[in-house]
Amino acid sequence: MTEADTLDELRPEHQGAIAIDPRPCGHCGLLVGEHFTIDQGDGPEHFCQPLDVVLHLRAAALQESWERADPRDAWMHTGKAPPPDSVRNGPQAAPCRPSRRPVQSTIDAFLYLVSLKDPDRLVAWLQERERDRPFLLTLLEAK
Repeated sequence: MTEADTLDELRPEHQGAIAIDPRPCGHCGLLVGEHFTIDQGDGPEHFCQPLDVVLHLRAAALQESWERADPRDAWMHTGKAPPPDSVRNGPQAAPCRPSRRPVQSTIDAFLYLVSLKDPDRLVAWLQERERDRPFLLTLLEAK
């Protein structure tokens, strides 16, 4: 084996890619590839990022993972066309019918007036409450 053969065998381009250490940094928790890297000719030096940069990078990665998981937003990262409006806005729910039930204090007042057994006062009170009257009368019939 000659010296040239030995040097060729040691060259990285002939050995394939060199794996970077996958362990997290003991100081900041990032992998070596996520560190700030400076190469001045003697080989790369890896430095921990400032805390605000680390937080920003992690928040951006979290937001991207959420967007990729959501079919409405995944197109921003995949390069595909945006989905149609039916997917982006989701299914349109039928409008909610407003409740016809009066507030509890009105029901309590009605039941109190019924307990007084004064029909004239009850009729006068019900005339002031057009919207609540049908529901309140159903309560009276149920008794």
